[in-house]
Amino acid sequence: MALTSQCGLHRAPYQSAKASSQAVHHSHNDLPFHHPSSPIQHLPRPSNLPTTTMLGPKGDLAAAELAFFAPAFLIGIYIVFRHGFTRQMGWVYIVILAILRIVGAAATLDMEITSTASTALLETAAITSAVGTAPLLLALMGFLERINTGMEHKGTPCLAFRLLHLVSLAALVLAIIGGIDRMDSSASEVSTGKTLSETASMLFLGVYLALAGITLFDVANVRWILANEKLLMRACVLAIPFLAVRIAYSIASAFANAGSVFYFGSVNVYVQAFMQFLPEAIVVILFIVAGLMTPKMEKHQLYQGSRDVEGQKVEMISGPTQGSGYAAPLYQREARPQTPRSIGDYMPSRLIYNAVRGQR
Repeated sequence: MALTSQCGLHRAPYQSAKASSQAVHHSHNDLPFHHPSSPIQHLPRPSNLPTTTMLGPKGDLAAAELAFFAPAFLIGIYIVFRHGFTRQMGWVYIVILAILRIVGAAATLDMEITSTASTALLETAAITSAVGTAPLLLALMGFLERINTGMEHKGTPCLAFRLLHLVSLAALVLAIIGGIDRMDSSASEVSTGKTLSETASMLFLGVYLALAGITLFDVANVRWILANEKLLMRACVLAIPFLAVRIAYSIASAFANAGSVFYFGSVNVYVQAFMQFLPEAIVVILFIVAGLMTPKMEKHQLYQGSRDVEGQKVEMISGPTQGSGYAAPLYQREARPQTPRSIGDYMPSRLIYNAVRGQR
């Protein structure tokens, strides 16, 4: 008993100290900040914080298009300012294609993130996808026209390119109208849009075959192509098979019925990736590399003693160029005897006649 009481006497200060520490511990728990020794508590997540949205396959494809065509647009702008804005410089159409793809990808991403498919966004995504064939063909046409211009009389006439340009623009208009009608709720409008899309795809096929024929003709006459244009010619040749895949996709999408993997507005994402996005990306890369490595085309024209009033580089053939930009007069040139063209030039009557007129 004595021992117990003695232990109890010794235990009392310990219990009082423990009680005081527990009181301090509880008082710290009542504060807004927990004691470091307290266990971590998992608080409920506030409902107003944004949640992470997982993109589907179409969203992933749209993100890939945006990641590719955004820098392609910037590089294309640089090339356009470097080479010029004329039709023969087909990089203008590469910039237009990049704009169409950026707009279409942005519309698709908006529908994927918000999980809402409005009519305007659906039409925007579908139409920008349908008209992608025209800029590629117009770009190829511009490059071939530039190459054939340098070939002079050995190249394809400019009239042929003008006709192909008009056909391409007509096909583009039909493709846009057809895409709008195919997104309509009316069955008759959908049927009309399908017919217009089929017509546009056939016109695109005709333009493609004509451009492929011109490309093969230029390859056969490659010795007449200017040295500065041969790299651009290689890019056109390499682009032909990839454009064939893109044209095949356009035709299949135009003629497909509901339920097909090519059906307009609900194309299979993997078909779209390998038959639309991939060929377009390869062709754009080929044309961009050619644009960066091809020197700027200088316009050399021949005039008989005239002045270039548009600031172009003109090669005068009637005399040395003066500081004013005009050719020197004929009397300042070095006198060179004229070679007789026939024996009749030595006849006395012809000599007298030429002397009266002041000819040598």
